[in-house]
Amino acid sequence: MNQTTKPKMLQSALFVFTLWFSLAQAQSSISSAELITRVTNAYGAFSPDGQRIAYMSNADGDFDIYVRYLNERIIQKLTDAPDRDGTPVWSPDGSQIAFQSFRDGHSQVYIMNDDGSNQRNISSSDANDEHPFWSSDGKRILFCSDRPKLEEEDENNIDIYEMSGDGSDIRRITHTPEVETYASWSPDGSKIVCRKILSDGDWEVFVMDSDGSNPVNLTNHEGVDGWPVWSPDGKKIVYTSEVGDATRIFIMNADGTNKVQISGDSPTDDRQPSWHPNGELLLFSRYVWFKGNPWYEASEIYITRIVSQK
Repeated sequence: MNQTTKPKMLQSALFVFTLWFSLAQAQSSISSAELITRVTNAYGAFSPDGQRIAYMSNADGDFDIYVRYLNERIIQKLTDAPDRDGTPVWSPDGSQIAFQSFRDGHSQVYIMNDDGSNQRNISSSDANDEHPFWSSDGKRILFCSDRPKLEEEDENNIDIYEMSGDGSDIRRITHTPEVETYASWSPDGSKIVCRKILSDGDWEVFVMDSDGSNPVNLTNHEGVDGWPVWSPDGKKIVYTSEVGDATRIFIMNADGTNKVQISGDSPTDDRQPSWHPNGELLLFSRYVWFKGNPWYEASEIYITRIVSQK
């Protein structure tokens, strides 16, 4: 369904506060309180013209894809399918959005027009296909998949694949026993950066040639390192790295040197960065985690300006 929606989150928050305040007046004290709302806005991505942000949100219950127009402050809901739609990425010309959807019972790669029309499954497999990323010419889409689980009965393997924009000509890029996800091409298409989960459970950021050869560990850091994305000029990589008990946004040179922390210290987790086309702004999601059975989170999307680093 394609519809324009007005933000409801502020209204909901005010309603919860008003209800709580009324109850507090009616009682002499409150022994405990429980959060009854959770909104997760995540995986923001700038459009190629920098005027819009696509993101996933569960503001209406389940996860769908939304677009926010930055100048007009308009929010447009693009998907309204059962289960979860997420991780949207724009085609280089801004006319289409690729995303992953669970509407078929498991994760598949979908594309749609930038107004939400013509939604269609292009990966069409029995495997879990996810985290799409467009090539700079818009002709091919990178994605990760557990197809090795079906093809080789390898339960713990996720590899990187690519396909044409219509889902044809699928090619497998990596053939490793580890998990490789969140992959993206460099702007010139010669390299791929991804998150790799090693056999000991450590997360690292790896770069490799576009055919999967010559993999190099760029982070070499014990803990969580992931969600890497190239800068528009291909000279730097933004990623998430664990600092103490939380994750922060970092930028490093494309060869892994000169790692600089961008987001400040806080009790939250900063993840899923995205570059503005001008290379001067970043989007990222800031998570707050709540203990419970099951655990759950809330997150919002932030924009920050990059301070020049030499």
